[in-house]
Amino acid sequence: MEKLHNKHIIEIVIAIGGAIVLGWLIKKIVFPILYKFTNKTKWKSDDLIIESIGKWVIFWFLLAAFAYITPIFTETFSYASKHAVVIKRIIISLYIFSISVVTARVVAGLLQIRSEKDDNIVPTTSILGNIAKAIVYVIGFIFILQTFGVAIAPLVTALGVGGIAVALALQPTLSNLFAGLQLISSGKFNTGDFVQLESGQKGFIRDISWRHTTIETSQNNVIIVPNSKMANSIIENFFLIDKKITFSVLVGVGYESNLDKVEKISIEVAKDILQNQFGSNKEFEPFVRFYNFGASSIDLKIFLQVMEYADQFAITSTFIKLLHKRYQEEGINIPFPIRTIHMNKPAE
Repeated sequence: MEKLHNKHIIEIVIAIGGAIVLGWLIKKIVFPILYKFTNKTKWKSDDLIIESIGKWVIFWFLLAAFAYITPIFTETFSYASKHAVVIKRIIISLYIFSISVVTARVVAGLLQIRSEKDDNIVPTTSILGNIAKAIVYVIGFIFILQTFGVAIAPLVTALGVGGIAVALALQPTLSNLFAGLQLISSGKFNTGDFVQLESGQKGFIRDISWRHTTIETSQNNVIIVPNSKMANSIIENFFLIDKKITFSVLVGVGYESNLDKVEKISIEVAKDILQNQFGSNKEFEPFVRFYNFGASSIDLKIFLQVMEYADQFAITSTFIKLLHKRYQEEGINIPFPIRTIHMNKPAE
């Protein structure tokens, strides 16, 4: 009866136990030192690489231990001897798979780091990260097939023929996929941009996936727009050139008002708001434009500027309250709307 000798059992226990202990020691002692070193550098890439590798250290040492003890089983057991090549290939495939996982995570992370570092680089969204990961996994899968001796050329040919049929069946999905890639490559839409859709809906772009674009509104609702529709719509991007927004507040004053005084007081209040309110552009010079002789008032617009689109709402509210108070103190009248109605007497 085939049986392991005691020395073989001891050797196996030492190999597996030693691999676990050595991997654990390296992960707990060596990698913290590497983390401290990489944290001192200016690059975030080395942090990502060390972190990704650290998760697989013990697993790789275990695989090395299994590769070491495999000859013991193949020499002792006949069934193991018959499958020695298969066992070796499985171990190599596990190495390839784990390295592919690490590489995919590092590549996707590098895209994200590069995007955050340079605004001119194509922005990283889930579609780019997923495509990068898919490419790495496909390459890893090809290496695994080659390890098992599978011919790649016929498989690629078969996939090419089958891909045509799949492409015809998935035209809407592929249309959204390529539309998403077009949106990203154009550089006109980045994650975090504030946009207004053709339908009038507004929100921040949170992600561009393989099928749709996710937009978060100011009410914390989510708008899901197919990429093909995004690519064919007229969309206003408030953040493309400059995030600063110039907006106006409308007000009407009585016809008896001194317009020079109205302009002066309005600008003083606007400057005070811009200097003291969070989100305002303190370097902006507010200005006033009279634009209409209304039914009961002379209408004017007071222009202010904020750093981002959403900042204008709180500043508008504060500005209206302070301007109303200052107008009252200065005796500037904001008239009620007046409408004259002529009623004809019915004929007797």
